[in-house]
Amino acid sequence: MSAPQPIAASTIAAQAFRYMELAPIGSFADDSPQASAAREQYTLALKTVLEAHDWSFARRLAGLAEKAETDTTDPDMIHLYALPADCVALRHVYAPCALWRQDGLEIRSELAEKLVVRYTALTQNEALLPASFQTAVSLALAVRLAPQYVSSRTKRSELKLDLQEAIAAAWNADRHSASHARLDGREMQPDWAQEATW
Repeated sequence: MSAPQPIAASTIAAQAFRYMELAPIGSFADDSPQASAAREQYTLALKTVLEAHDWSFARRLAGLAEKAETDTTDPDMIHLYALPADCVALRHVYAPCALWRQDGLEIRSELAEKLVVRYTALTQNEALLPASFQTAVSLALAVRLAPQYVSSRTKRSELKLDLQEAIAAAWNADRHSASHARLDGREMQPDWAQEATW
C-alpha cells in the first residue's frame, strides 16, 4: 500500500465524502475502498484546481538552462528547455520579442540563453493551502469520485456547480496577493464590456 498522505490531504478527502453526503473516511491510511479511491484520485483533483489559475501560493519562477536536443530540431526554434519537474501549468515566459512554444514538458525557443519562466507548481505541503483552496480541492475530489459513489445525476451536477463556485471564490480571495498590475509587465487594458455605451 502507498504511504499515507499528509493530515491536511486526508482532511480534504474526508470533506469530499461529506460533500457527497457520505460518511467521511478516517484517513488515507484506511484499508477501505473509499480511502483507496480517494488516494487514487487526490493528486488529479489537486492538479485540476491548481491548473485553473495562477495561484500566489503555488507560483514559482525558474531559470531554465538549454538542454541537448534529443529529437528532430525545429528549424524555427532550435533551442530546447525542460520545464521544472513540479510544473503543473506554465504561466509566462520572460522572453520579450522572442518566439517560443511549449511542447509537452519542454519549451522550444529561438532564444539562445537562459530562459526565465513563471509557472504553477504542484504544491506538496497541503497544510499551507488556503482554506478556500482546500474547499475547492475537496469538491474537485468529490466530483471525481461521484460517478462511483453518488447515484443521483442531480447531485452530481450540483457538485460540479459547487466546484465552479468554490474555485471562483478561492481565486477571488487570492487575487489580492499582488499590486494592481498585469503580471506579464504589459499595460493594463480597458474592459471593453464595461466601457461600452448604448
